Amino acid sequence: MLLDTDQSHRWLERAVRGWRGTVLLTILCLAVYLPGLSGIPPIDRDESRFAQASRQMLESLTLPESERVPGFHDGGLAVPKIQSLPRLNKPPLIYWLQSLSAATFTAGDSSRDALWMYRLPSVACSIIAVLLTRWLGTRLFDELTSVLGAAVLAVCPMLVWDAHQARADQLLLACTTSAIAALWSIRARPPAGGPTSWLLAAWLWVSIALGVLAKGPITPLVVALTALCHSSVARDWRWLKRTKPLLGAALLIVFIAPWLIAVARAVGTDVLWTTIVSETLGRSAVAREGHFGPPGYHTIFLAVLLWPGSLLTLGAFIRTWKLAVRLPPPEPGLTRRRRWRTLPARWRQRVLGRERELFLICWITPSWLFFELLMTKLPHYTMPIYPALALIGAAAIVDAARARIDTSSGERALRGLNLWFGIGVALCCITPIGLSLLGGGPLAIGLAAIVAVACFFLLRRARQEAFEGLLLRAQILGIAASVLFLVGALGIILPRASVVFVFPRAASALPTDRPVACARHFEDSVVFLTRGRIEIIDRINIRKWLASHRDGTIIVTRRDSAGELDLHRIDTFAGFNYANGQFVTLDLVESAR
Repeated sequence: MLLDTDQSHRWLERAVRGWRGTVLLTILCLAVYLPGLSGIPPIDRDESRFAQASRQMLESLTLPESERVPGFHDGGLAVPKIQSLPRLNKPPLIYWLQSLSAATFTAGDSSRDALWMYRLPSVACSIIAVLLTRWLGTRLFDELTSVLGAAVLAVCPMLVWDAHQARADQLLLACTTSAIAALWSIRARPPAGGPTSWLLAAWLWVSIALGVLAKGPITPLVVALTALCHSSVARDWRWLKRTKPLLGAALLIVFIAPWLIAVARAVGTDVLWTTIVSETLGRSAVAREGHFGPPGYHTIFLAVLLWPGSLLTLGAFIRTWKLAVRLPPPEPGLTRRRRWRTLPARWRQRVLGRERELFLICWITPSWLFFELLMTKLPHYTMPIYPALALIGAAAIVDAARARIDTSSGERALRGLNLWFGIGVALCCITPIGLSLLGGGPLAIGLAAIVAVACFFLLRRARQEAFEGLLLRAQILGIAASVLFLVGALGIILPRASVVFVFPRAASALPTDRPVACARHFEDSVVFLTRGRIEIIDRINIRKWLASHRDGTIIVTRRDSAGELDLHRIDTFAGFNYANGQFVTLDLVESAR
């Protein structure tokens, strides 16, 4: 018999009930998303590209005509540009939001902007995604499960790191979570007409349309795979009519067509079509920009990127499958091979279990398989599935606390708990120490030591609680350790890690009243930090450029400046370029006087 030995859930259920849970989650989000928002330099390469394109979009609307640079400020709201190059590989919604944020805080004066203004939309979208996860979890399970699932989502390294960057991924996460929440509301509501059903359908399709404007086909893909998988497994296709596809088609046209028409007029239909095909089919068939990973890539990294929410992810996934779909047992006496052979026949005789678990499984499984089979892989690609993974893990932990599942530890479970503990130690204890040694100085090293020791004691206690079957307490301690690590690492330690921000350091040292350029290799942070005025030239044109700009300054690698007697070295910056995984030495040079 299972005994309700963990009483943690009782006071927690009272503490997170109603509006209190929403307030606690909002405070948690702000505690981990705001530290470091203004202190961390621009991240190469995507963030710097997004931020610079949004800045130029803002300038194209607010600068007087006489101050606009030809080729830089002619894109308007339709065509984001980085210097003179259009950036059409991402739709415009994130640029609009970032430009609006900067315009709000600068009163329209783009010369007073700062990087944190372009990062704020990511913070807001992260909070929205967390609160939507809480809303959906409440309707699928209960308030304690929903708050716990939303909390582990809020503090997982993948989401927190992306919330600190001016990119489109958190906007995509918010739009996709919103669309999935609307889809569940449609599925769970009994068939009926009336205004409510139309509002739910409108919610679904507006979320999908915004997702398309955020990052192309990902939101409709995840929603479609979820709906089709659910209908196939449940053998019920009739409920899809309640999504009102005709309304959806009309809303998609209304939201997306004006932008497509404006872009086609600006750059041509051929360029627009080529970009769309390249960013969709191209990334599916070929690993783009060297971002290749074998099948299993995302599964391997999940234990780290979702930590501490990965405490029971694998076991919770298997448990959720069993609760969602039940297969008849195989005939006794069959070998393992013959059991596998009978699996298709048993699948045809499946019996549906609980609807909520089936919906979550259909959200996770087909989309995860798609991203695993995609040739281009980056860690954040699977983030639209993280809310579902967080909720099934939280449901398993809460049920364990309520003695609804057996928490007795077998050998495999013990190995899993030790792996979870080891990942926590690596993240919360070893990582701060490592970052503090990258040019952080005594303050960063001292703080890192304090964070590492405090996190280690929290994690050791969490491991002890987990071994005793008190998984809810272990999860809460893991969240506490994660918060302590994130606040210290992102708020104080990482902004001082000068070794890994070599290009921002060099760009910040460039004079503001002289022509500047960058030769041979560059990262996009130099473009943002020089407000786009830096020229990118080939190494063979260094002397030619200096001849035509006698007072100019160039960033060059040591390889290009060594042995050049007619160059005067102003300053030198050495460090690790994390964007390409190489150590680099940069020189600021000018013509020898």
